[in-house]
Amino acid sequence: MNRPLPIKPIFVSWLLVVPLLAGCAVFQPTPADSPSMLPGRLAVHDNGRSHGVRADLPSGPLTIKQALAIAITNNPDIVASKWDIEAARAHKRYESSGYWPSLSINAAYRHNWHEERLVPARNQGLDATFTHDIFAGDLVLSIPLISGGRVMSAVAEADLMARASACRLARTKEELIFNVKSTFYSILGQIKMLEALEHSRMALDEHLQMTEALVAARKAAKVDLLNIEVRLAELNHRMVKQQGMVEISKRFLASLLGIEAIPEDGVMIEGKLSAGQKTPDSGQILSTVIETRQDMAEFVLQIQAQAKRVDIARAAYWPILSAKGTYGGRASAQGDYDDLGFAGIDLALPFFNGLSTIARVEEEQAKLQALRERKRKLALGIRREVESALIQMRTATSQVNATEKAIAKAEESLRIAREMTALGHGTAMDVLDAQAALLNAETRYFGALVDLHTSIALLNFTTGTTT
Repeated sequence: MNRPLPIKPIFVSWLLVVPLLAGCAVFQPTPADSPSMLPGRLAVHDNGRSHGVRADLPSGPLTIKQALAIAITNNPDIVASKWDIEAARAHKRYESSGYWPSLSINAAYRHNWHEERLVPARNQGLDATFTHDIFAGDLVLSIPLISGGRVMSAVAEADLMARASACRLARTKEELIFNVKSTFYSILGQIKMLEALEHSRMALDEHLQMTEALVAARKAAKVDLLNIEVRLAELNHRMVKQQGMVEISKRFLASLLGIEAIPEDGVMIEGKLSAGQKTPDSGQILSTVIETRQDMAEFVLQIQAQAKRVDIARAAYWPILSAKGTYGGRASAQGDYDDLGFAGIDLALPFFNGLSTIARVEEEQAKLQALRERKRKLALGIRREVESALIQMRTATSQVNATEKAIAKAEESLRIAREMTALGHGTAMDVLDAQAALLNAETRYFGALVDLHTSIALLNFTTGTTT
């Protein structure tokens, strides 16, 4: 039976509510460059800190431990990886929504060229309302019953990719730690080389004064003074160049730490380059490295996720069964109103879709095989990287031992040359050559120490450890 109802309030309400609901995203667009805070559930990956607060350089000298803590907090790659984890978790929640019923409100206005029934006929002999304009509003409920495993496989795939993102974050941290350590040790070595240059220049200044006294006493030629001054000019040039290298390295370290600008007073570095590192057993490392590498764990999870994508593609062969129900009203411009609704079961049986399902399954299976081969390539690369790091560590250890002995011999040679020159049995060039030999030995020694500590950091990186 038709029930008259004032149509203007309903019509005006829909005109106000629907545009407002649909236009929220339009009137409040998402800013492209606005910084956001990481959700609290990511605190486990951030040691309880929020990325809304950046870590600053300490007021005193910067140690390697402080540098690593600042880098893990500030580095953009680390922060981006944490947002990747949040995106993967949000995708899992999105796929999990397929288990739940969906409820929606549908509203429509239709103007018909010819008059149409307000609602379908129900019984013979009942009066029917015909109108050109129909206002419709429906409450629609849909409950998934059987989907051929689509939802289950999609949720499992999303969970695996979220776990893979966590492994990628761990590997990114390991790579960052290696880069910070290698840069930090390189700066320490450059500072030590700068100190060696300064020490050599002071020694040449003393030798210059002694030679001037010998020239005044007519025990040395003026050409010796010229040779010493030439060596001092070369040392000053090397010192200026070395200072520039130190400043460039410090700025690269600041970029790794996520520091936007170096303070005016510069960055002070504090640390030691010690020798005597023990080379670990290569056999034991190679037997466990595959299990400790986070990038290998990520690959395993990606392969498992790709297998789930194959299952998702195969699910298209199966029917979809769902329960549906609607309830709503129909109103005419003349004020007539009636309600209607239904409840039932929908079954969708795939019959023919142009062989797209077969092609999709073959595509996902091919991707799965490709990932398996890339995993095998990664395993081969891991073994090569670990073996190379072990060789570099052994080589650097041998270089440190050899250059230590070379420094001792160069110091003794310089002492003898100075004594011989003071007694008049040697020349200034003998002292200059001995001083240059000592400087070269010290330069090689500090370079070997940097190589040793860098090779240790590289071994930790290739084996998946952060110690």
